[in-house]
Amino acid sequence: MSDKKPLSSEIYGDAAFAQQYAANIIDNAWNAYYERPASLSLAAADLHNKSVLDAGCGPGITTAWFVNQGANVTGIDYSEEMISIARNNTEDRARLLRHDLNQELNMFNQSEFDIIYCSLVIHYIDDLDLLFKEFSRVLKPNGILIFSTDHPNAPFVKAIPVSGREQKSFFWNNFGIYMDAYLRPWNHITDSLEKNQFVIDKTIDPVPTQECRVKFPDIYEQLIANPNFICVRAINKK
Repeated sequence: MSDKKPLSSEIYGDAAFAQQYAANIIDNAWNAYYERPASLSLAAADLHNKSVLDAGCGPGITTAWFVNQGANVTGIDYSEEMISIARNNTEDRARLLRHDLNQELNMFNQSEFDIIYCSLVIHYIDDLDLLFKEFSRVLKPNGILIFSTDHPNAPFVKAIPVSGREQKSFFWNNFGIYMDAYLRPWNHITDSLEKNQFVIDKTIDPVPTQECRVKFPDIYEQLIANPNFICVRAINKK
């Protein structure tokens, strides 16, 4: 295991940024009206009493959504500031833990969860094999992993061809900051899934909603023209 700080943790751990981020993603084009509806659509229709791990839960918006569907939800994030906001957003109806997903999930038992939801997180992870190995371990047989990440055909990804994992810095216009993340060839992600006994069941190229079109017409046209994220559902075949 590495002792280095996880990627972009200082930004996500900053109290002012965490508050700004939490407020922004409630009603923005990229998350609220593009990625989140698509990734959540991959969850089971009936979530009542399902055990869900929201891995990289951030301010707890999706954590609260799963709770409201009747699931028993655990959320983890490497930012204590995000966990604090998530406690408020979930009204303490979820189990929330600070934990770095670059490390093993030793606090969880084997086959503990029915569903793992991991939205826009894996591009911050050093070792995907370790992450997917741990996800496989804590998921039940035939459990569901849902994740999203940068689309391999997104313009900003295609503009920077990589042959392996490479750390890059991207400017986030909404926040006026540079955010570090990893780019990987898409086959590195799919190979790691297969290595850890996952079978891809469905992928979605998100389509911006009509609310996006009304509220953010310029971004809507951009997202219609070019994919930016990809959402994946994989089944644990251990």
